[in-house]
Amino acid sequence: MKHLQVDHSLGDGIYFSQESYPGFIRRLIAMVTDGAILMFVGIAIWIFLALLFYVLESHRSPEALHFAIWLTIAWVYMTVIKRSRLRTIGYRLSGLRIIDIRGFRPSLTRMTLRLLMWTYGPFNFILDLIWLGADSERQTLRDCYCGTYVVRATAQPEGSAPMHLPRYFAGGIAPSYPRVVRPRKFA
Repeated sequence: MKHLQVDHSLGDGIYFSQESYPGFIRRLIAMVTDGAILMFVGIAIWIFLALLFYVLESHRSPEALHFAIWLTIAWVYMTVIKRSRLRTIGYRLSGLRIIDIRGFRPSLTRMTLRLLMWTYGPFNFILDLIWLGADSERQTLRDCYCGTYVVRATAQPEGSAPMHLPRYFAGGIAPSYPRVVRPRKFA
């Protein structure tokens, strides 16, 4: 019997037990909490700037400054803080953390790409939720393409395995991304 070779050209990644991946409700609580915090921060910044511009009797609008400050705070919160040990308030309340496919803290570049995919597409909230329900690792499309896992804060990897490029055919396109292929359990 000939032994098949396993392709390790993409390297190895980690995988978790199914109980380690959060369900829809946990992820929704984290998203809603973090979204509400960013909204309240945006409102507070606007009120502060509007009062400041009024006191200074400025004839300019604070809109551009407000947008720049809020965008910076949102980026720091959703990338720097989310990937740190502190985590966002939503992640702390939901008992979640984010790691990369190799089990380390994701890079700022990876987290920025993840945030940009959430903000500008190509995926939207509905498509992410549909994918979340169908994915064996309970990851959104953003997580799949950015090589990140959202897992429970106490989760420990179950093992490591080679990564492969699965391909999905939809709407005339065939997207692919690196995915850890769990070892098969034979009876």
